[in-house]
Amino acid sequence: MESLFDHTKYSTVVFIDSMVALEGKPLDQMPWNELDPTGPILVLVVSQVNSEIDKRKRDGRLAKRARAFNRLIAPAAETAAPHRISAGPPAVDIAIARHRHIEWDQYDDLDPDGGDDRVVAQILHARDVPDERKLLLTNDTNPIAIGTRHGLKSWRMPDHWLADPEPSPGDKEVARLKARVRELEEAQPKVEISLQYGVDQPQTVFRVDPVPAEARNAITTHIIRQNPRQDDDSPFNLHPDYSYDDRYRDYRTKIVPAYSASIHRFLEVHYAQVPFTLCVKNVGVLQAESLVLTLTSSGGSLHNRFTYYPIFGPAAPKPRPGILGHFRLSADDIQAAMVGRHEMFFAVGPDRGSTIEIHCADFRHGRKWEFEGIATIDPHGDEGPFVIDVGVTASNMRGIQTQAFEFAFESQSAKIVDLVDVLEPGYKIAFPMMERFKAEVTAKNWSWIEAVDVYGQEQDLDEDDDFDEDEGDENAD
Repeated sequence: MESLFDHTKYSTVVFIDSMVALEGKPLDQMPWNELDPTGPILVLVVSQVNSEIDKRKRDGRLAKRARAFNRLIAPAAETAAPHRISAGPPAVDIAIARHRHIEWDQYDDLDPDGGDDRVVAQILHARDVPDERKLLLTNDTNPIAIGTRHGLKSWRMPDHWLADPEPSPGDKEVARLKARVRELEEAQPKVEISLQYGVDQPQTVFRVDPVPAEARNAITTHIIRQNPRQDDDSPFNLHPDYSYDDRYRDYRTKIVPAYSASIHRFLEVHYAQVPFTLCVKNVGVLQAESLVLTLTSSGGSLHNRFTYYPIFGPAAPKPRPGILGHFRLSADDIQAAMVGRHEMFFAVGPDRGSTIEIHCADFRHGRKWEFEGIATIDPHGDEGPFVIDVGVTASNMRGIQTQAFEFAFESQSAKIVDLVDVLEPGYKIAFPMMERFKAEVTAKNWSWIEAVDVYGQEQDLDEDDDFDEDEGDENAD
């Protein structure tokens, strides 16, 4: 039978198995120079390999590769001659191999129904190439072992010749879901949240021992002596304060004793306040409609003002000047009836509670909003960390975006005398926000401070009050 090609024109003749075509890189893109740097190279395909590849044309994972191989070898099949698939160097041709009839009875170790056995047998019986020039190219161990037993040389295809693995069904589903998430993100606003605490971590908070019962009378007597009754006997006062006697009596008999019994709680709050700054940005291309922003604390409370208890004793009441002297109106008492669509509105708090909720009808794309708050850590709660959970949603957002911001702290037991001197007012240990507190008092920024009475109720600030911002500062650690 006449030869279909002249094998002497090729420096290397290789037979491939189906694994090379289906799992390797495309034949015309393989680094053939690693096998033979000069060439030319002839790649031969036996009928068993062709059949195995044909069966994969409807395989979900390998169909594309099987069809690509068929297109590559089609010219060689149609002409029954080698077809060039790479100009090189080295040049590479592909052809379909012919083989003689196989007498399977001669091979007691070959299974005619085994795919690898049939491939090796067809190579051993291939025409047009002398046995000494035949070389099997595969990445599998089994055909190499079978060929070696029958004197067939082989060359293991390096792993880097393999094609990138096709994604598994699970990987494809993950990719599909990620693409869907990206699609949904592009169809809704993208809001970024960040929160920074304004003091170092971990911070020490104090569990303060109460004043012993036998010592409370001494503190009460001292405070009353420092805050005597203030009488207004001016003959020009046409409207004397007839309530003053009752108010001062309550001061001596109720308010000051309540202070002596509660100063340890006031100090716990004083030393447990830490500042934080929340930043909200709309970094997407759509506005957030009906934005709802929620801050929830775990292990403490939230506010937007510094909570100031009368640390060194409550001031005595003063006579009210004139019939309208006891009426006060602050800007905080007036709430606008109308809120602009782009304005942030506090729907819940801030009020020393555990939750703050802010609404905005239209939080435009590219907008940034910051909120300066103050967290108060409960020293009697669970051992840290203190956490602020921030949640954001909008009518055109799917679900709620949440993020937790932790603050590390350590609880330490202390006595009142370890922190302050009540009898000669002064701080022995600086509280975390001391410098900020002093600056705001100096600037008379009273809106930053919430003065609280001994019963925990907000009270009006008197600008003439001494907030003790300088006392004992030089001795504070």
